Amino acid sequence: MRIAFLAPEYYNAWGGVGIYSIHLTRELARLQDTEVHVFTPDIDDNYKKEKINKFVGNVKIHTMSKAKDSFVYNLKFQLGIAKNQKKLKHFDIIHSANLVHMPDIFLKLLGTKIPSVVTAHTTITGQVSGFLRGNKNPLKMAPSEKWSIALYPIIRFLEWVYMKKTSNMITVSNKFKSILKKDYGFTKKIDVIPNAINLSNYDYDSISIKEALAKFPELKKINKPIIFYAGRLISQKGIDLLIRSLKKLDDSNVGYHCIVAGRGDLKRFYRLIKQNKIAKDNITYLGHIDNKDLAKVYRIADIFALPSYYENFPISLLEAMSMECACIAADSGAVDEIIKHEKDGIIIPQGDFSMLAEKLKILIKDKELRKEFAKKARKKIIANHSAKVMAKKTREVYKRVIS
Repeated sequence: MRIAFLAPEYYNAWGGVGIYSIHLTRELARLQDTEVHVFTPDIDDNYKKEKINKFVGNVKIHTMSKAKDSFVYNLKFQLGIAKNQKKLKHFDIIHSANLVHMPDIFLKLLGTKIPSVVTAHTTITGQVSGFLRGNKNPLKMAPSEKWSIALYPIIRFLEWVYMKKTSNMITVSNKFKSILKKDYGFTKKIDVIPNAINLSNYDYDSISIKEALAKFPELKKINKPIIFYAGRLISQKGIDLLIRSLKKLDDSNVGYHCIVAGRGDLKRFYRLIKQNKIAKDNITYLGHIDNKDLAKVYRIADIFALPSYYENFPISLLEAMSMECACIAADSGAVDEIIKHEKDGIIIPQGDFSMLAEKLKILIKDKELRKEFAKKARKKIIANHSAKVMAKKTREVYKRVIS
């Protein structure tokens, strides 16, 4: 089986779709009689395919167009896919990694006969609602958020057309399957295959603190409980809420250190820190971290915070739980299909930075509670969220669609 996997984000991805694509294609390529070709934008001039293959395995990578964390790159990628239509004719199936990006929209409009499947992580309506819940003032949003809101009517119409021309959908949670049926009237086939991770990359026992600190020596001097945030630095992901909760911790004289990793609007991020008077000794920004190194930061961290206004089935939560971080997440999307509240993590109301600060304070002070949540969480992820299982289930969908 020859698979053309269209990934708007891939190695060194800035969001969950890229991480999903890596975990899935890596395991698909290990299955017998399965050949995986990933079509993806080139994120920079040093995009080394050999380096990528050391991490993702026997996946054939085709780069097209240039990509930055911006709104316009996606149109370039869509056009790049359309230009390569003849090359795609040689594949058994096309898998588009994300509904919102609609990477094969021109192929669908042209009526291509190649069988296809689309993974729905979110919709443009869901994304925009998340942007607006996170920040009421569009002028203070990241550029990609502003463009999404400005062009929302056009994108929503194109998404409607795209869904009408889509016969096979995969979504990553039961909750989102219900949304697609009820709110979008999608009546065709939907398979639920929950997100998963490559457990060999996120093996708590195989990564020592010493090894992790050797990679991130700037963290060696930290001797306080560590809170970790990994995600885009945009309002939708709740970075504003996290900073405001840290302000409350500072005001309460609670000892902590916060590590932040991810791409985004750095000027706005540092302005938030300055406005909330967060002590420099209490926060470290690590920038964007390669997927292969992310597990090392989870290994160092004690608590993982996901204050997002909009999620489906967040992969970062699976990663953190597998690495024995005590997790606090906002009640977004299908977070409650991952965390069992106050059993293996904590779920807080969306937008409630005071509650976030309160729960952070509890975990910071109670080391035994952190350990209890962390160990239960790891067992759950190992038992239920292996990328090998996700790949096998996805390949079964391919077989059905092709036949």
